[in-house]
Amino acid sequence: MNIVLLGIQGSGKGSLVIELNRIMDFTLISTGQLLRNEVATGSKLGKHIYELQTNGILVELDTVISVIDKKLRSVTRDTIIFDGFPRTKEQLLALDKICTIDKVIYLNLSKNVAIDRIINRLTCDSCGYITSKRRYNSNVCPNCGGHLATRSDDTIEGVNTRFAVYEKETLPLVEMYRERGILHEIDANRSITDVLTDFLKVIK
Repeated sequence: MNIVLLGIQGSGKGSLVIELNRIMDFTLISTGQLLRNEVATGSKLGKHIYELQTNGILVELDTVISVIDKKLRSVTRDTIIFDGFPRTKEQLLALDKICTIDKVIYLNLSKNVAIDRIINRLTCDSCGYITSKRRYNSNVCPNCGGHLATRSDDTIEGVNTRFAVYEKETLPLVEMYRERGILHEIDANRSITDVLTDFLKVIK
C-alpha cells in the first residue's frame, strides 16, 4: 500500500510517523528529513536547499526528485508512506509516474494551532524526532540521543510565508485526490493519540 500524508508543517505528520514506527513495518519517504540530511552533508545541493528553507520557499521539483530517487533505490518493503511529497500539482504528476497511490491522508490543521506548534517545537538533527519546548526541557533527543534544536525557519514570519505557499500550491492537491476518491481527512487539531486512531481506521 502506498500512502501520501498531506498537511501543513505542524500538523503532526512527523509525530504520527514516529508512532506508526512502533506498530507498523513500512518505508518512509520523508522529503523533509531527506532534504535536511542533504543540508547536513554541506554539499552544494545541501547549501542550496538550506537557503530556500530559511526563506520559507518550497524546494524545486528537480531537487526533490533527485533526493527521493536516491531513497527509492534502497526500498525493500511493500508499504511506503510519503511525507512531504507531493506539495504541488507538478510533484503530484511526477509521483504518478513513480507509483500508484492507494490512500491519501490529509491532516487538516488550523493556522493558529500551526503557528503555536511550530514556534515551540524542537527537532532532532539526527533522527527527525519532534517534540515541544512546553513538554520537553532538554536538548537531548529521547528517541536517539541526538541534538534537539529549534529549526532556523521556525519563526512566525517563516510560518506565515510557508502557510501562504501551502494554501496556493498544496491545498489544491486535496481536491485533486478527493476527486480520485482516495482522500481521507483527519482533524489534526487534536492529540496525536486521536490522530493515530483515525489513521489506523483509514488504512485497515
